[in-house]
Amino acid sequence: MSQKNHYSTASLSGSESIAAWRQAMAEVYYRLDIQARHDDRVVGELIDVQFGAMGLSNFKADAQRVIRRKESAKIDGSEDFVFLFPTRKGLEFEQRGRTGKAMPGAVFLLNSAENYVVDVPDGSENITIKIDRSLLIDRVKGIDGLCAAMNIANSQLVPVVATLGRQLLHLPPGEHADRLQQSVIELICLMLDLRESPQDRSFIRETLASSLYNRLDSYLQRNLSDHELSPDQAAREHKISVRYLHKIFHCHGTSFGQRLLELRLQRARQLIVTHGGASHVNLGQVAYECGFTSQSYFSTCYRRRFGLTPRQSGRPAAAGEDTAPAE
Repeated sequence: MSQKNHYSTASLSGSESIAAWRQAMAEVYYRLDIQARHDDRVVGELIDVQFGAMGLSNFKADAQRVIRRKESAKIDGSEDFVFLFPTRKGLEFEQRGRTGKAMPGAVFLLNSAENYVVDVPDGSENITIKIDRSLLIDRVKGIDGLCAAMNIANSQLVPVVATLGRQLLHLPPGEHADRLQQSVIELICLMLDLRESPQDRSFIRETLASSLYNRLDSYLQRNLSDHELSPDQAAREHKISVRYLHKIFHCHGTSFGQRLLELRLQRARQLIVTHGGASHVNLGQVAYECGFTSQSYFSTCYRRRFGLTPRQSGRPAAAGEDTAPAE
């Protein structure tokens, strides 16, 4: 059977709230040194469910430093792997000489039998899952080396585990505690086993960059006639920085301006050829519809790109006339 508990210092003030919070933290987790950032009181709330060898909790509190000391761990006589999933503010942590900061959507791992420090900001919230070390040490290769390390889990599964944890906290205690505990442990093992290597993350970044380039390219094609089309406008539409936009085009061997010009020229040529040549279309109108505000500039760019003027497009070349595309 699982056991659900709720602790809050909302109705307490002064040193009474600090003492009560320290006691609550000890009951939910283990012996911890809590250093409140505000001298007058601690505002905090804990909801936890104990599933035998696994504890699940939702932590909400204002600024404090949480310290686990090795001396306290010896007294407790237990060793847990503790997974912290920030859901509102980033958490800074330190263990084994490593330091890091996990933002909402990420997770980090600590070993309760060793010294560690977690700095909690005002308005912090997280889901914490502590699991007896014996249940994971043989199931996840190299799990000890993941303590206080960054990027330890599959980024797609991290929010799945955090959401599941939050939902389980709202279930009434029942006879399915063992099955629920095993389900959470299975999912955590999968989350760790499928963590992305540096090579995987590089591949993911390249894939995302390629996808974004294709989206930008389609955007340019849809907006060729917009004479005000600019990198700033395209970046805003795609919710990225202008710097990153330029980087995306650079990685594909071109620039925003070069690609836009190429697409405009290709569209102009298509319009001219499709309508049977320049004698059947208004070249000024074609230039304007393709985003050129100057017909002379359009003609210059067109000849440089295709090796012939717009007026020569779409009709047989005269004897001796050079129609080879310009390099």
